[in-house]
Amino acid sequence: MKALTKIALLSALAITVSGNAFGEQKKIPKKSATISNAKTTSLAKDLDSLGGNEALLGMADSLNPEIKSRIVQKRLVERRNRLEVGINYGGIAGGTTYLQTQSLGANLDFHITPRWALGLRYSDFNSRLTPEGTRVFEEARTNNGLNASGGYVDIDTPLNSTMGVLNWFPMYGKINAFEAAVIQFDLYLLLGGGQINLESGPASIVTAGGGIGVWLTQHLTARAEVRYQSYKDQIKTGPRDIDSVVGTLGLGWIL
Repeated sequence: MKALTKIALLSALAITVSGNAFGEQKKIPKKSATISNAKTTSLAKDLDSLGGNEALLGMADSLNPEIKSRIVQKRLVERRNRLEVGINYGGIAGGTTYLQTQSLGANLDFHITPRWALGLRYSDFNSRLTPEGTRVFEEARTNNGLNASGGYVDIDTPLNSTMGVLNWFPMYGKINAFEAAVIQFDLYLLLGGGQINLESGPASIVTAGGGIGVWLTQHLTARAEVRYQSYKDQIKTGPRDIDSVVGTLGLGWIL
């Protein structure tokens, strides 16, 4: 009997040791298992939705790593409290049909800020008769100064003008030219007035217009400008309003 009892005790001890040697699986609490399974399921769903989202796939396909974009920051030229001098050449359209006038001018602009500048404009005019003017004056020469309709033929040729102007630069832009260079430019408006000297004497003149300046270097700029100007000249029949458009091309150098 003692022998049987001893064998039973040894068998129970062997089963216990065997269970501890191979290890029992640790039971995971139900709550932790539920959270782990939920996270795994959510991640799988996210991956599936990323692959099936047509908008995201379209954005990914549109990216081309071989395309290079050039970002240009800041202005090429700092124009605060800087002085700019320039020259220009242009022509005048409108006014009297008897004259064809061209101008050679000089500019002086003080840039207070990148958006505002005060300037002076001087223009020297060179005029000649148009074909219509030549015909009319030939008729008047043989008809005591009258044209074919009996009116006086007279002109008051402009000689030069000096004006003060206010410049406003509302827009500044940059253009990437064929990946070779970045062109920087300013669009500006101007308003001013001064004096024009005519064959009959001085007269007041007002002007308004705008233009574009393209910066070639940190000091050199090319400008194209169109202005309206108005003044009164004096002919035999009295004062007359002269309205014309001036177009110029020029170069400027900022100091």
